[in-house]
Amino acid sequence: MNQETWCKHILSALTIGGCLLWCACPPAHVTGKLSSSPTIYRGSCPGVVTFNGTITSDRAQIVTYIFTRSGGAIDTQPKTLTFAGPGSKAVSTTWTLGGDALPYYAGWEAIKITNPSVVVSNQANFHLQCNPPANSALAAHGNVDWHINTANEFLFGENMAGTVTAGHHAPDTWSRTHIHVGLTNTSKYYYDKALVSSGADVDIPNGIDRTMLFFYAGHGNPTSWNTLGDSASQGDVRLANITGGGSLRYYWQCSCEVFAHGPETCNPPTTFSYACPDQFNGAADSVSMRNVFQRWGPALTSDLRMACGGSTEMYCHTQEVDRAWSDYGNGSVAHMFLDGFGEGGAYGVVPVCMTLGGDDITKTPLYDDDFTNAPNTSGNTHYYLMYPSGTQQANVSLSPANVPEQLQKFRLIPAPVPPRFSEALEKRVPPPQVTSKLLAGGKAKLERIPQTGALHIDSGKIAEPGLKVLSDKDYVRRAANFLTEQGLVEQETEEPLVSRYMTASIPVKGQFAEVRHAQAGVSVVYRRVIHVKGVPVEVLGAPGIIRVELDNGGAVLRVSKLWRVLEPIGSPAPAKSFEQAHGEAMTKLAAPGSYKLQSWKIGYRHESIKEGEDELIPVYQFAFIAVKLHDIDHPPELIEVPALKK
Repeated sequence: MNQETWCKHILSALTIGGCLLWCACPPAHVTGKLSSSPTIYRGSCPGVVTFNGTITSDRAQIVTYIFTRSGGAIDTQPKTLTFAGPGSKAVSTTWTLGGDALPYYAGWEAIKITNPSVVVSNQANFHLQCNPPANSALAAHGNVDWHINTANEFLFGENMAGTVTAGHHAPDTWSRTHIHVGLTNTSKYYYDKALVSSGADVDIPNGIDRTMLFFYAGHGNPTSWNTLGDSASQGDVRLANITGGGSLRYYWQCSCEVFAHGPETCNPPTTFSYACPDQFNGAADSVSMRNVFQRWGPALTSDLRMACGGSTEMYCHTQEVDRAWSDYGNGSVAHMFLDGFGEGGAYGVVPVCMTLGGDDITKTPLYDDDFTNAPNTSGNTHYYLMYPSGTQQANVSLSPANVPEQLQKFRLIPAPVPPRFSEALEKRVPPPQVTSKLLAGGKAKLERIPQTGALHIDSGKIAEPGLKVLSDKDYVRRAANFLTEQGLVEQETEEPLVSRYMTASIPVKGQFAEVRHAQAGVSVVYRRVIHVKGVPVEVLGAPGIIRVELDNGGAVLRVSKLWRVLEPIGSPAPAKSFEQAHGEAMTKLAAPGSYKLQSWKIGYRHESIKEGEDELIPVYQFAFIAVKLHDIDHPPELIEVPALKK
């Protein structure tokens, strides 16, 4: 008989703890095993990670255990399991963590058995990767000139004095914060700590890499931008670097040439440098040939959805903010930036948007139809670029001698429902639709904004890049046919502007010379004009725009009509001459000798007088550019002067 069997036979004699004092019985054997679910948490935070496991005993006994966590946390209340014999019992726990202060965490939990002996299970590892708060936006200014107002207007539609200046801005339902107000030397808030020791891009409250959408307005050049006393550059930036705590999704930058791409001088020549990204020849980044893939590629991580900025010099004023947000909800996020800050080609500005993706560009965030706080999961093998090209200039062009002697102010009233759509919009069940053979897919969703009367038609389709490209004339004809069919034509419009959305792509690990260009749809825009004694005066901005987006083959993707009824206010009043207005504009330039006049307009600008009351105000707009090329200290200025005499 072996020793263990013999011990069991005489277990009733003189025992302590179940064994004879003079018998060497083997110790009780207990083990634990634990797993996490999910092993990688990606989503809104705080997130919940569940840990399921088992504790196994080889005999009848009471087992005491606790859970331990990375970081040193342990249960304060031990738990017990009673085993009637050999077997396993399930155990579980949860860990809720993450948020603004902890957007990323790599951790574990384990089971620690404390009785009958101390045994620690495996570590159940997990990663927490939080999305930024949904519908959250931060804005920062790089200079305390007009850009501080632009950043505030982007979020709230008000300048820093609290005056309502932009009718369209980030939605009131969003979380919105203007950061860096009153600070100096803020470059550290753009930088990743893994790249520069002072980096604080996830700082609360001033880091730029912890929100869904970040917007910057300020001076810049191809390799740096002003940050309130110092400057930042792309080399130390990592956007949405989740392992460093960054969770940004959309990076929008309104500053000159920071996203410059292509040759410095276009063929044929243009007003601004770097205005032809389509002529990029694959060379490394230099003054003569800018390469946005090389400069910005390393700053884009796979979680970032999109980074947008100016290839050329840019105007970053109220008008651009208002124009960009007027596109919200009608078309893609990329088009909001390209159309809004590109001015429809009116001043020669060329913006670009850039992203990472896989083999299919249509699966990338360049096709986002709304903002989202989700990470970019389309891939990370290619860089993609989108930009407007081939924009036709509007035909409205006045000489100083043709400026009307008197101009009328107007009150804006929401447009009535077009008779063709009234029944569908009133019923709303099923959801209002438009049907037409001219639409991509044959049908589209119909929506009307009651406050303004704006109409939006959206097929839900995208511009497939593979379709055959048509001429500008064909796109205008197809757009006009649809507007006529649907009763959306207005007589008081300029000749339409045609913009082609172009794309460029290269493999992330490839050569710059492997760049591929394609077209991803077309925009045909009709702008409103008001005829004053036979002289066409342009409406500047949202109250008079009809936009038709088409795929490469000419099928209509979506239409927006932002149109208001005009009601005269009082009688026509005397207008300033060009010379009077130009002289007044020159006095508003801090350094007049450093600027030259690029172009000018007289037109009607939308102004929000108070809640629910909007007007069209006659103004002059003077677009000034620096005399010196690439002059970061003197960015383009859009000076606005009231057109009516006091």
